Amino acid sequence: MSTVRRRALAAGAAALIAVALTGCSLSEGGSGSGGASPGGTVYFGVSAPVTGNLAEYGRLWKLGFELALDKINADGGIDGRPVGLKWEDSQSDPKQSVVVAQKFVADTSVIAELGDFSSNASIAASPTYTAAKLVQFGFTNSNPDFTAKGTDYQWSTSLTQDFFQDWNARTVKKYATTVSVVYQETDWGKSAFGFFAAAAKKYGLNIAYSSGFDPKGTDFRPTLIHARDAKPDAVVHIGYGPDGVLVANQLRDVGYTGRFFGGQNVPEFTSGAAKSADGDVISGAFVTEDPAAGVQSFVTAFRAKYPSEEPSDFIVYAYDALNTIVRAARSGGASREGVLKGFQQSTTFPSVQWGDFSFNPQTRRPNNPTLKALVLKDGKFVLDAND
Repeated sequence: MSTVRRRALAAGAAALIAVALTGCSLSEGGSGSGGASPGGTVYFGVSAPVTGNLAEYGRLWKLGFELALDKINADGGIDGRPVGLKWEDSQSDPKQSVVVAQKFVADTSVIAELGDFSSNASIAASPTYTAAKLVQFGFTNSNPDFTAKGTDYQWSTSLTQDFFQDWNARTVKKYATTVSVVYQETDWGKSAFGFFAAAAKKYGLNIAYSSGFDPKGTDFRPTLIHARDAKPDAVVHIGYGPDGVLVANQLRDVGYTGRFFGGQNVPEFTSGAAKSADGDVISGAFVTEDPAAGVQSFVTAFRAKYPSEEPSDFIVYAYDALNTIVRAARSGGASREGVLKGFQQSTTFPSVQWGDFSFNPQTRRPNNPTLKALVLKDGKFVLDAND
């Protein structure tokens, strides 16, 4: 092949790549601003762990999103246009979440993004979304840096780990004086433990032993033996549901008989650690027996659609997130600019967790949230009567 021919082909390939990255196609124009075509479906992108060790969260999100879509589209969608989701599997891996962000930025039909599951994955992708002026709604991102070090394009309905861990340490202190703490050896886990340790000092809770663990591991017994041998009143786990099951069960395997605090309100944990974590107390904004009309309406609709499932936290988070972002688009317009405008200008948003709520314009997180104390009894988290 001649040098001239090779150069021509290379130039053509570069042009195609440039077109893809700017969100245009060869067959249709695009300004990069994003928006649904007149009368067409309004799309939101979802960056989520569909496969991998966190896939259960993606499954729970799907249940919540589908229930929300039923209601949203039955109510006319956005300006009479149906709402749809475009899913990409990130495995909640920061390297993959950036690639997903590039795909959504290039797809001009996507007017905003939901996810990713972990703060680390979302924060890695934030510069890509910000540069494209595409709202990134990290509704499970509890690392304060997601919004604090983000821009006007990063929003979340999640409370931050400093808030959660202050509540956690204060609650554990009601039951224990000395604790051992095990936490995920990740940026999120180390940050969360730092907040817990600071709060423990404030409330007079002594940490006799602490250690990180690999959340992808399966045998935590060597670490838990050290936690046991520190003779704590309780062991505190800072992590997710899947590793929480292993920690709680393996604590009992190594002979620890004291209290356990940790895990999450997800089916994998409540069923898998029902006996070993009985009496566990965690924070929550949702519980099925809450008499609030919005909660009961959600629970009734969920059980009708999914009779073999019970609603839990991450289902509710997803349900609320889609309703919230649709409210923003209905208010500001079904475009990338309109979603941002809706978030900034709408005074209230619907929520099963919080009831109607507003965003703090500085933090871009919910104003004045309150948490409930939930206790694990017979494999189910219920309101703690001692709270």
